[in-house]
Amino acid sequence: MSQTSEQRFFREISGLIDAEVKVITANKVYSGTLLGMERQKMSICLGPAEDDEGNEFERIFIYGQHILEIIETAKGFDLQALTEEISKLFPKGQVQYFPDARSIMVLNKIKVTEFGVEGSGPLAESVRNVYNKFVEKMQFGPGAEAEIEEMEKFRKRK
Repeated sequence: MSQTSEQRFFREISGLIDAEVKVITANKVYSGTLLGMERQKMSICLGPAEDDEGNEFERIFIYGQHILEIIETAKGFDLQALTEEISKLFPKGQVQYFPDARSIMVLNKIKVTEFGVEGSGPLAESVRNVYNKFVEKMQFGPGAEAEIEEMEKFRKRK
């Protein structure tokens, strides 16, 4: 089943939620975390944000009609990549990623978001371990497996 270009567009822009972006309007440039967007008029909310004059805002709402460009400057939490990591533990089809809800469901009972793992029991603990390693890898960057392994060994000694 093919997707329409509009669906793909909104999936891409939804993927920018929680990412650091630069928003260019006719007379200002804003930088901050994209917190949300309104689909009809393409209005957005940034926060915390800063304009090109150094003014800081806890939250700023920018009406879509004034936006010329939205540029991703730093990646948000990559739930698609986390889904792929978690999928290695479970049979095909048991791990589902819902981009619009920014969540992953495992076995229809364990919910994973960028904020953590909701669920209990041994399966939830396995998912939690994958989540924690994924977050550590994000913090230390690619190629940090050796450092993470050393940290794991140190934790186990305690």
